[in-house]
Amino acid sequence: MIRQNRDTGYRVINESFLSLMGSIFIFLVKQATLTVGIVLMTTVNSVASGWNADSLALSIPSSVTKSPEDFAAYLTGNFPKESDKVLALYTWIAYNISYDGKQAETMSRFHSIDDFVLYTLKKKNAVCQGYAEVFTSICNQMGIKALTVHGYNRVNGNLRTDLGHAWNVAKIDGKWHLIDVTWGSGYVSRGNYRKNFTSEYFMASPDSLIESHMPFDPIWQLLEYPISHDQFIEGEGDRQTWYNFSDSLDLYYTQDEIDRAESTLRRAEATHANRREIIRMYRRYSDYLSNMKCNREISHYNESSTTFARAINNFNDFQELLSKRKASPARLNSLLKSCGELVKRALRQARDISPCRSLSAQEIKELINHINDLKRAVSTASRSF
Repeated sequence: MIRQNRDTGYRVINESFLSLMGSIFIFLVKQATLTVGIVLMTTVNSVASGWNADSLALSIPSSVTKSPEDFAAYLTGNFPKESDKVLALYTWIAYNISYDGKQAETMSRFHSIDDFVLYTLKKKNAVCQGYAEVFTSICNQMGIKALTVHGYNRVNGNLRTDLGHAWNVAKIDGKWHLIDVTWGSGYVSRGNYRKNFTSEYFMASPDSLIESHMPFDPIWQLLEYPISHDQFIEGEGDRQTWYNFSDSLDLYYTQDEIDRAESTLRRAEATHANRREIIRMYRRYSDYLSNMKCNREISHYNESSTTFARAINNFNDFQELLSKRKASPARLNSLLKSCGELVKRALRQARDISPCRSLSAQEIKELINHINDLKRAVSTASRSF
């Protein structure tokens, strides 16, 4: 969708939250048996006082923009300060990637964010997630903490809870900042996309951006007194609860992916993200968390299955050598001992698996039964050998 520009048209926002979140999950399969660039000024205010965005965008060689790794290496080698690196990246993306709403229809074919980023750098067309993920990827390659934020918008006073939008947060020179490259890149007027670079959305003020950008997780407001989804949707209410978002962000980076998602959902629920106007977004994020948890359980299933397969191979080797009398008793004992240890490990792994939508309790039970069958066979062989 699009956002109306104050003067000449519309500034771009994005596709449905489903396409933002749903296309990046890959369920695991269950197993069977140096060119010098222009040096930027050191403050954001310099953009408005002599800094030439056109020259900067043209100064970055196209040869280094094919991959996040090469792009990051170039920026790191040519721009000394973090703020310079990130501003150069923001400017290049805003100038060189164009908004294309049709891209939302093709996102499901990508098997990973990395593939999506490479495709976006190659085609130079994207919806807002493309802008945001390219920014996140290259920042992270430079060692700068950055994340893609998902939420929704208020556009010229009109609330758009049926649509999703993606933007960024980045920790630049020790401080977290909000960045929206999509809204900094251009606008749509009379159905046509037009480039119209603005630095307004680079390191935007949290108090300013919250007027138009509501993250699903309130932590990404970067406000000490964040607003609730109720307040954003209804446009009223005082900010009364103080929130130490800096400490929460430090904790965020110590969590694994599932813990992060669970914390996000808790914070979102605490700010009433499950209200009617955004219930679809809430349900999609709940599905996102469920999918990750299911991926984890399938990974555990695969791990147990792999260990079980190794135990079977050892037991088969033992039986073959025993029948052909081709091994010493020490070798046979070693195979049986190794098989027994693998069986115990496979059982421990299997008993830690929980059922989910793509892995039934019956499948887990059958795996455990098969492992126990082998356990009994190994015990019998140990007694008779």
